[in-house]
Amino acid sequence: MKRKLLHLLIPMTAVALSACGTMPQNSDDAVFEYPQSNGFSGNFLAGKAAQMESRSDYAAQYLLRAHQLDPDNAELRRRAFLALISDGRISDAVDIATSLQSENDQDLFAALTVMDAAIREDRYQDALDIVSSLPERGINALIAPLAKAWLYTGLDQKDAAMTALDGMQGNGALNPLSEYHRGLILAHFGDFDAAERALASAYGDPADAPLRAAEALGAVYERKGQVQKASLLYESYMDRHPQSLAMPFHLARLDRKEPPIATMLTPAEGLAEAYLDIATLLSQENAVDPSLLMARYSLSLRPDDDITRLLVGEVMEIQNRFETAIEVYKGIPRSSPHSWNARLRTASSLEQIGRADEAIDILKDMVSERRDRPDALIQLGDILRIQQQYGPAADAYDKAIERLGGQTQVGWRLLYRRGIAHERAGDWAKAEADFLQALEVEPEQPYVLNYLGYSWVDMGMNFDQAEDMLKRAVELQPDDGYIVDSLGWVYYKLGRFEDAVEQLEKAVELKPDDPTINDHLGDAYWQIGRYHEARFQWHRALSFNPTEELRSTVEAKINGQVPSVAPTVVN
Repeated sequence: MKRKLLHLLIPMTAVALSACGTMPQNSDDAVFEYPQSNGFSGNFLAGKAAQMESRSDYAAQYLLRAHQLDPDNAELRRRAFLALISDGRISDAVDIATSLQSENDQDLFAALTVMDAAIREDRYQDALDIVSSLPERGINALIAPLAKAWLYTGLDQKDAAMTALDGMQGNGALNPLSEYHRGLILAHFGDFDAAERALASAYGDPADAPLRAAEALGAVYERKGQVQKASLLYESYMDRHPQSLAMPFHLARLDRKEPPIATMLTPAEGLAEAYLDIATLLSQENAVDPSLLMARYSLSLRPDDDITRLLVGEVMEIQNRFETAIEVYKGIPRSSPHSWNARLRTASSLEQIGRADEAIDILKDMVSERRDRPDALIQLGDILRIQQQYGPAADAYDKAIERLGGQTQVGWRLLYRRGIAHERAGDWAKAEADFLQALEVEPEQPYVLNYLGYSWVDMGMNFDQAEDMLKRAVELQPDDGYIVDSLGWVYYKLGRFEDAVEQLEKAVELKPDDPTINDHLGDAYWQIGRYHEARFQWHRALSFNPTEELRSTVEAKINGQVPSVAPTVVN
């Protein structure tokens, strides 16, 4: 996103985050108990705690009850209001929004909520009056023109809708969005020639446009009877984005002579599309809380939109609310072209909450369902590797590489992942071959340089080459504690203990709670006679939940069983 657009988003982000709380710390399997007392304090504190955990469902429940007990508390009223919106309960928030708007007619979210109620009742003029009262600065400079354009459309005022969009012209970051919605509105009015011009020019090459824009242009071609032109667009988009399932869906639909899915939008659906676009922009800028609010407004007006559901689910994952994310993804039907992505995301969420077996079952079914796609196999390999099933993980990666056309056709990441699986499975020859090939694809890849260099050092081989690799990896990623630790460890193995201490101290500063790095620094301190500091680092290593193997090794050193280290002889 261009800097000027980011500048527009900042004020909204700050407002939403200050009201909704901080980023989450725990997943949504945390237990929240409704207060035994129905008093104000218990509900308020529980609601505030839920809000800090990004549990908008519980926050809405507690804070709404607290608001009922103290309706004159302005801060509480706004907290309860935003919790309701975050939880998707927009209709329940209308009364509070009306109160907030009477106090401040420039309150954006209160305005959007009251507008939502008006639009549901086809009171477009009332909604237009509300948005027209908002100052067009900050994020309002993006929301207001789009909202006005669609509300004028609801009032059947085509020229006024076009004029509203003209207000977004002159800002290079906003022009594509303006022209996209211009095309949608023109299509709504049946002016397909003008709609085609707007949609075709919005993002330059339509094959490189966002999916929704390409779909909208294809639908216009179809409505003009230019089915061959639509087919060529879908094929071109599919060539540029081979993993997209939407275009094969549309091509199959054309073969069945079915009408376009991207129909002419109603004013409410068009405004929902605008909200989705804004939510997506906010999500891309990591403005998670306001992105969720805008996505909720979008779903309120268009509850069955699968892309919006995907966005809400992804926000839930970012907030560690994996159970909620799974439920959102389940709302996307198998017949949808977005079902595949929803099931991939479901598997990821299941793995995050310890239900790896269910995730693996879903992915195995997907692997059999689409034998032309590698993504389910790659994700299956990742989960199997996390579950320490290294042989099956390597097999999954093998099949994914085969589907991609063989080893010469894949990027470094997949070779790197398979190399890790082979190394952990004890097949170093295959692992080394994968790492070396990954470096042929991406010679300056710091993570591959680190893994291969560290492995060589740990195995007592290729020290000179490993040192060069690790030095380069540190140059490329100087703030990565694991990579800095690897360089320190090669110095330790070479008997260069002072150099090892220098690097390992940096690594501990970067990753202070890693047990292995603290253990390494303790070893290096011991070798240069700094015994008290060595014991201190070993005790720190034990405090950071090490593996049982590492715990046993460190405890032995604390108890005096410190192995002597002979410097490695480099031939």
